[in-house]
Amino acid sequence: MYGSFQYGLKSRFYGLFSQLPWSLVVTAIVLLPVIYFATPETRLLVIEIALYWSLVVGVLMLLKDLLAQKYIFEFVVQGRGITVYKKTDASVDYTWEQITSIKPFNKRHSIARRAIESDGVLLKFEDGFELPVFEPVSNYKTFNNILRAITT
Repeated sequence: MYGSFQYGLKSRFYGLFSQLPWSLVVTAIVLLPVIYFATPETRLLVIEIALYWSLVVGVLMLLKDLLAQKYIFEFVVQGRGITVYKKTDASVDYTWEQITSIKPFNKRHSIARRAIESDGVLLKFEDGFELPVFEPVSNYKTFNNILRAITT
């Protein structure tokens, strides 16, 4: 059993790619009647406000995504255990026996709301480290099969 599990660009910047377009659409829908019935000067002002609002929302989503990076770890599953890459130059090797609990979570849990807002599993290790594995990770089904094989 071997596999490398990584998060793509869309997963790492979830807010920008999924929440920002919805924010812009809602803003446009709310401001459309105001723009339609406004004078040309007011219309220009409302359009400028909408553009600045979209920039503010974009920066907020980028900050949220950058803060979520501390919950998104890439890892490699090997036959004897799992290697977690905590930073670009630091990795930690765990054996399967060091896992104390495996808990599934969904979009409503706090760990999911802070990061990708996706379902997944939370692996807790003996040293207290918690590894959330979200569904957008590459080969998530393979990882679930590996976990099932380990727990049985």
